[in-house]
Amino acid sequence: MDSDSSFSGLKLEDCEPSDWYVAFDPWSDRRWIRWLALGRFKHVSCFGFVERAQTWAFFDFHLDRSRIFVVGDHEADKLIGHYSTGKTVVRMAKPIGRELDVNISFGGWCVPAVAHIIGIRTSALRPDALFRQCLANGGEIIRPEEHENEATQAEGRS
Repeated sequence: MDSDSSFSGLKLEDCEPSDWYVAFDPWSDRRWIRWLALGRFKHVSCFGFVERAQTWAFFDFHLDRSRIFVVGDHEADKLIGHYSTGKTVVRMAKPIGRELDVNISFGGWCVPAVAHIIGIRTSALRPDALFRQCLANGGEIIRPEEHENEATQAEGRS
């Protein structure tokens, strides 16, 4: 099925975020992941605002299961703070005009899962490589890690 189909006049493209915020985390609780994910970042997740529903959708892939959270705009600040504090956040616009492209994703970890959700074609295996691919595909850093920008200490939305 086409990812941009409609059902009885409801356009699915209006039911997903127009921009994804990709959060690159420099920390992992698991020592072997910190060792295996060479480089600056150890985990990646994403979130975005769904205008039509006035909600935020959060996607976080973990080894035990993937988690999807849907939170109303009026109460999203705490979750946005959780997914952005201490992390580097990159805004990625939804790809337009690529509905006929094939974007097959392999792998059972956070990097290929997030890359597939945001619609970026990549063979990145580690968060650092996905970070570089996001920037190469028009991503914009909107929140650097705190130690890079001490002026950004407030939790939540900027």
